[in-house]
Amino acid sequence: MAANCAICAAATEFDATTTYDVCIVGAGPCGLALLSALHAQEGNLTDEQQATMQARGRRGRIKKSEREALRVCVVDPAGAFLHEWRGRFDALDIALLRSPAWAHPDFFSEAALQEYAWRRGREAEIHSIDDFTTTSLRRLTEVNAGLFRLPGAGLFSDFCCDLSKTLPHAMLRGEASAVEKRSEGGYAVAVGDASVRTRAVVFALGAATTPCVPPQFALSNSIVHSNDWRALRDFDFGSKDTVLVVGGGLSAAQAALRGAKRGAGRVVLCSRRKLCTRTYDLELDWMNRRSTGKGSARRRLFEFKGAPLEERRAFVAKARGGGATVPQYYLDLLKKAEDRGAIAHFVDEVCDVQELDGAHRVAFGQREPLVATKIILATGSQLDCGTIPLLRDTAKRLALPVVSCLPAVDDSLRWGDEDLFVVGACVEINQCVGCTRQFFTKSFLGDGAAVLARSSGEEPASPRHRAGVASMA
Repeated sequence: MAANCAICAAATEFDATTTYDVCIVGAGPCGLALLSALHAQEGNLTDEQQATMQARGRRGRIKKSEREALRVCVVDPAGAFLHEWRGRFDALDIALLRSPAWAHPDFFSEAALQEYAWRRGREAEIHSIDDFTTTSLRRLTEVNAGLFRLPGAGLFSDFCCDLSKTLPHAMLRGEASAVEKRSEGGYAVAVGDASVRTRAVVFALGAATTPCVPPQFALSNSIVHSNDWRALRDFDFGSKDTVLVVGGGLSAAQAALRGAKRGAGRVVLCSRRKLCTRTYDLELDWMNRRSTGKGSARRRLFEFKGAPLEERRAFVAKARGGGATVPQYYLDLLKKAEDRGAIAHFVDEVCDVQELDGAHRVAFGQREPLVATKIILATGSQLDCGTIPLLRDTAKRLALPVVSCLPAVDDSLRWGDEDLFVVGACVEINQCVGCTRQFFTKSFLGDGAAVLARSSGEEPASPRHRAGVASMA
């Protein structure tokens, strides 16, 4: 994957005297998708982008003289788009996205990522799935002009970097610590010594997750959770190391492969059940706009919307089927690693863990104990907005509704009665896995204005006109 490029941060300088129309807190794929959609809705487009929108029948052409630049400020600790995303992908040596080629942040065209690859002679980085998928998914891919093929991580990263350079915005490097209402209207977003004045705030903070750590384990320098990509990135693997990976999902497979690739003497993968394969973490009906009947995406969305907020997390969990699934191509990689003796996999339960001379003695339910020098827990995580101080404190300060530890936004992703909005995984109980995600901006863009903040990355996301999409992690 390409290294984080400084040019990705290309933007106008933050102006403390300006009152911005929108402040986007977070510069991940979801924040970039929102920035793209905001400018598409406002009409601040290049001639090429306008022609694309006109060809797709979404709106008429706007003369340059009639265009008004939407004033958007993006706040991010790294001061660049996708820094956190790149870190997570690099930490697990992820070379291929699980999301299909249409799950990208460019609002102007579903095929933008494919076209980007073609223009640059990088078609080989849009990977065919014919060799490791089901007949139904092959047909879905063919019908949709290859948009269900899988992009390489490096291609996606470069695509997002170049996209960010075409979208006017101010970038303020720093961590947003507070959002307060201004007496004269709007909000003030505190970022270090600076304050961003804005009419509306969008929280695009990614997945607010708490790692699920089994009670037998205590995190340390030698026991890390896959959710902590910085600790995992700094993990050194030596020829004398025995690495135990605990888990049965995609992150577990990636962590085991990373250990084998980085030179660990022995890598052992322990899962509670046989590894289950699925190209995505939900059924295809969630993404197939042509599906009909009881299992159709539209029907699923109708049922989800009819359920109380308190019951929707269970609905999402059921849609994911437990979430611990591994795409077939990763199973193939694991099989090859097993065949050459680089990885050993078995199904069992971890019963006890004891410290032993700088290592860990791990006892299982049926197998002989194992002495591991390093342990990686790929045991999942729990969404909880309380783990992000900015969301927690804002909810408390402005008395904003929270249900099941997540912001309770409405169908327009508005949080409470404020001009505050939330996008991404933190609103899964409002826009479930598989649901089209729209961000209505009537309060400051006029009646009927709607833009989409699609998710992208390790989970599938849907085109704006389809009934199904997953949140970004």
